[in-house]
Amino acid sequence: MIKLNGNRRMGIAVVGILAFVFGIGEIIVVFTGNYLGILSQSIVPAVSTVIIGCLYSLGGLCLLTIRKWGAALGIVFIGGEILGRIYLVAVGIASYNGPDAIKIAVGGAIALAMIVYVLSQWNKFE
Repeated sequence: MIKLNGNRRMGIAVVGILAFVFGIGEIIVVFTGNYLGILSQSIVPAVSTVIIGCLYSLGGLCLLTIRKWGAALGIVFIGGEILGRIYLVAVGIASYNGPDAIKIAVGGAIALAMIVYVLSQWNKFE
């Protein structure tokens, strides 16, 4: 159960919800190739993309527990998503140059910022 004591944990909940939604978006990319038309070239459907999206979503769900064990798991899952982005570029599923590479890097930076934020809020977890 999520207990939000005022604004104290609102930021953590927002990060958890965003991570969950972004992960679902990555899963949808597998079926559409280009969710919301963000990428200039469609990504080839791959199981690895689904796994990476699941890691992101699981990370968000773990953060929503507002427990330290959930935060630790969330950090691990979101960290796995960042490594997954690197993998997608390394094997050629995602573009390594051009505007899509910048978008992939920005997405990884957002995930890293989520991890940094969660670590900065560690004492607010139960």
